[in-house]
Amino acid sequence: MRFHISLLIALTAFGCSEYSVTKTTDVNTDEPVDGDPDIVVDPEKINFGDLAVFEDASLVETVTISNIGTGTLNIDDLRLADDSMPYEISALGSILLPPEASTTFTVTFTPLSAEEYNTSVLIDSNDPDEATSEVKLLGQGVAPIIELDPTTYDFGTIYIGCESPQPVTINNVGNADLIVSGFDYITASNDLDVDDNTAVNGPLPWTIVAGSSMQVFVDYAPLDDYPDEGHLVVKSNDPIQPEAQAHQTASGELYGENLDVFEQALQNSTDILFIIDNSCSMGNEQSNLASNFTSFAEELAVLEVDFQIGVITTDDPNFRGDMLTQDTVDLEADFVAQAVAGTGGSGDERPTQMSYQAAAAGADAGPGSDFLRDDAMLAYIYVSDEPDSSPDSWVNYLTYAQSLKSDADMFVAHAISGDWPMGCADASATNNVYEMTAATGGLYLSVCATDWASHLQTLVDNSTMDLSSFELTDFPVPSTIVVTVDGVVQTTGWEYDPVDNSVNFDDDHIPAGGSTIEVQYALYGNCSE
Repeated sequence: MRFHISLLIALTAFGCSEYSVTKTTDVNTDEPVDGDPDIVVDPEKINFGDLAVFEDASLVETVTISNIGTGTLNIDDLRLADDSMPYEISALGSILLPPEASTTFTVTFTPLSAEEYNTSVLIDSNDPDEATSEVKLLGQGVAPIIELDPTTYDFGTIYIGCESPQPVTINNVGNADLIVSGFDYITASNDLDVDDNTAVNGPLPWTIVAGSSMQVFVDYAPLDDYPDEGHLVVKSNDPIQPEAQAHQTASGELYGENLDVFEQALQNSTDILFIIDNSCSMGNEQSNLASNFTSFAEELAVLEVDFQIGVITTDDPNFRGDMLTQDTVDLEADFVAQAVAGTGGSGDERPTQMSYQAAAAGADAGPGSDFLRDDAMLAYIYVSDEPDSSPDSWVNYLTYAQSLKSDADMFVAHAISGDWPMGCADASATNNVYEMTAATGGLYLSVCATDWASHLQTLVDNSTMDLSSFELTDFPVPSTIVVTVDGVVQTTGWEYDPVDNSVNFDDDHIPAGGSTIEVQYALYGNCSE
């Protein structure tokens, strides 16, 4: 802005004429006084607009500085009002501009994040009425910004065997789509793991629009009582932080321990009671049983079973002969003599009642008899082709049979009978007997089959003690199970069966008779605490 100046110099001298000199500028114009510079900047404002943030992404604009004055323009300084902003100013072509001259510089915008960047370029000069000129700068960075929440989390102390999931939210706080491409979980522990929640989020990669989020989970399931820590690494297209991290800490605590000790039986022992239908329709079935007994006896020998065999009929609970053992001189002949019981028996078959009466106190197979041994399996094998007419419930007969053993699993019922439920050929299914076999995990085989040899071999296999399986007294945390045999830790050759809650040895790793098997394990805590 120029100012009107009027200067009147009056000189008066005695005897001389009077005159005056006046120097002015027009008050209505911007014309400079002679010798003054006048700066003009073009443009006075630069709007770079939106620019995606990625490597080497930038925009460049040129600014011209002109001197329209009558004196030399001296540019003293060129700077950003806020030097933290992502703008770069080039050097000037010249810092001294004579009248009517001009020079240029460039402004480069390189956004660092999804932010609005507003500042100015300040130009200091010797323009007498505009010492500092300004070029306004506006720009917007466009980018996704990943933000994890929480970035640190402590699970605290969790009981071994329990599991605690912790959500981690992946937020996009930027202004462009965030593309999540994968995960890493960095930890030295097997107790921490990441669940990418695929059921909800779908398969990778994921697109998270600006202002939205997704959740994943870090799961902690301690297997020991040591401290644990890990880092969740989320990979994305965030240009500034392509790998975001969240840190987790935790510790397991032992709720309790248990030790089960087992003594392996010196020999596999089984007490077997045959209950044979001796009614008029059973001639062929008795013959099949007798002629294939060799297969039964051979399988007992292969398994080295210490066996005792008693034979009764469906109308008489008394043994039909001497109890048969591995010491019986002519085992097959003696069994055939007892098993072929004739066909003159009652047509009112009562197999479950007869087995109950045979095992009653004082009876041939009852408590106190030579037949019933405390440490042996007890197996009933029913052979019939007719329904059961026993007066009491099969449940009561079963309950009594199981009460004869210290462990109910040491009793099993099998049957060779008419196919369940409709029978086969001329043979009917045997009720009550079928239910007892099902309740004890026994076999219900077809009396109409032609291959009784395999029937009898299978019956032996399922009537002996399982020396490979040891049922635990409490429910373990599977990963904490330690098995020793005679003090030696067994790292292979066994596995835990959660259905039966037992430790089962492979066939070639079954502990020898007389061995001491110890199973130590941690107990599940109350995971709701």
